[in-house]
Amino acid sequence: MLTKLLFTLIVIIGVAIFYRNKASRSALVDNKSSSVKTDGSIPTRSLAYILIGILVAISAGVFAYNWRQNNQIINIKVTSEVGGVVNYQAKQGAIKGRKFTSIDGIKVTLGEGDRIEILSK
Repeated sequence: MLTKLLFTLIVIIGVAIFYRNKASRSALVDNKSSSVKTDGSIPTRSLAYILIGILVAISAGVFAYNWRQNNQIINIKVTSEVGGVVNYQAKQGAIKGRKFTSIDGIKVTLGEGDRIEILSK
């Protein structure tokens, strides 16, 4: 969600910079002055590259965070209706509702009466 908002913000800023740059170029052509403006501001191309770099860095950070969360190994304690207890280890991303796949490759589907406890390492 955050990356979508940041991407939208960068697109809006990019369009604003484009039109500002276009307006300043047309004003320079109208005035037919060959003097170069040196007001100490960052050139628009550099600003665009900086914004793209920031967007890529934020996207990479969000991807790394999600990957780390999904690959975190957790302990799962399943208690059946009759009282039998079985312990599993699974990656957090492998848990889908009442189904999960353990690290050993065992596919587990829990029944209505089974109780599950998820313990982080």
